[in-house]
Amino acid sequence: MLAFSYLEYLFAALVLVVFTNRYVFGSFLRVNDGRTAKDYDIDPPVWPTVAIVVPVYNEGETILRTADAFNALDYPKDKLRVVFVDDVSTDGTYDYLLQVVAKYPWMQLRRNKKNVGKRLGIKDAVLVTHSDLIMSVDSDVIVDTNVVRVLVRHMYSTGVDACGGCVFVVNANETWLTRMQTVKYWVGYHFLKNLENHFSHVMCLSGCLTLYKRSALLAVDHDVERRSFLGDEVKYGEDRFLTRKLVERGYKTRLTFHARCFTKAPPRMPGYISQQLRWRRSNIVDFLTAMPYLWRFHPMVLLHYCSMQLLLIFYPVTLAVHVIRLGFIMPMILHALIVSVFAVAYEFNKHKLPEEGRTNGVWFLMMAFVFPVMYLCLTPLALVTLGTTSWETRGGGGAAARKSLWTKALERLALA
Repeated sequence: MLAFSYLEYLFAALVLVVFTNRYVFGSFLRVNDGRTAKDYDIDPPVWPTVAIVVPVYNEGETILRTADAFNALDYPKDKLRVVFVDDVSTDGTYDYLLQVVAKYPWMQLRRNKKNVGKRLGIKDAVLVTHSDLIMSVDSDVIVDTNVVRVLVRHMYSTGVDACGGCVFVVNANETWLTRMQTVKYWVGYHFLKNLENHFSHVMCLSGCLTLYKRSALLAVDHDVERRSFLGDEVKYGEDRFLTRKLVERGYKTRLTFHARCFTKAPPRMPGYISQQLRWRRSNIVDFLTAMPYLWRFHPMVLLHYCSMQLLLIFYPVTLAVHVIRLGFIMPMILHALIVSVFAVAYEFNKHKLPEEGRTNGVWFLMMAFVFPVMYLCLTPLALVTLGTTSWETRGGGGAAARKSLWTKALERLALA
């Protein structure tokens, strides 16, 4: 019982630190930044060349809409190129990509000789692309027409080496699950990264939409080429890994709230579970492999980063203790109160969001149940499947990949 009490004290301390950093101090820094949107809206003397690198695996017809969005970009065409990198898709995606380059000759298509994953696919494309800036965009993403200009302006006005945009849910009202995720995405981008953004130390810029200086990517090329954990090559969490490596080497990373893209959130629970499992593995592996380099982070970001990662581990343990002691009612009530605050905040601000990406904030109340259950169940599973190599994106796994995941989980549990 005494051990349980100490655990609860530790958990409470972690929650206090995380909550203060994320929602209080981070919001204070953003509000008192002293800069307006106009300060970030400055054209560079000469528009740099930009290469949009799009790793593709089993996206099917979706890639046609993504290509149409690129063609509509408001950026000098002579300074822009698009490179699709097909990772040996097996569902006919390559045929759709051939249609894309036939329709838009200024776009290019590369195909890997074998399946290498997103990380190496982007790396190889960067080496043969000599543009000043490289923009990473996921293959199922639709971007705003002004997104390249916004990212370039923000990068130029702040002097950072990598700049990410905000992701919105395009299928916001498809199911209760997508409605909940729509609000979750908004909370994530408008609250969770404020402290990191203030110090230009954003630890994870989304692969959905991020602009990099090519020179910065070349500086971490060796790190990107050799990524493994416990002897297994790691193909998930590429965006988090790449961003952290940039920060470790002293490069500055930021997020702008004015560059927007749209992605499809998982509408059904199996897809959502797969996504959340991948993200948890990414967080755990990122923390474990970052430990030798923690001294390179800004002190405030380091405190925030470490407390977040420790909370990821201790949160499900604390929940399990409450379940065992049949005292889980109070944690559920506290979760409900917290998500209610964010649901109300979303309702007051959703008029500023794209119409196609809005929903009813009441659906975020489902997080009071989904959030603790996901942490309680998926974090232990993530711990025993850290070595899986599957992309686990839409179409990226299949029965064989799922079987491999569970087989590895059982093997690791048996060794333990």
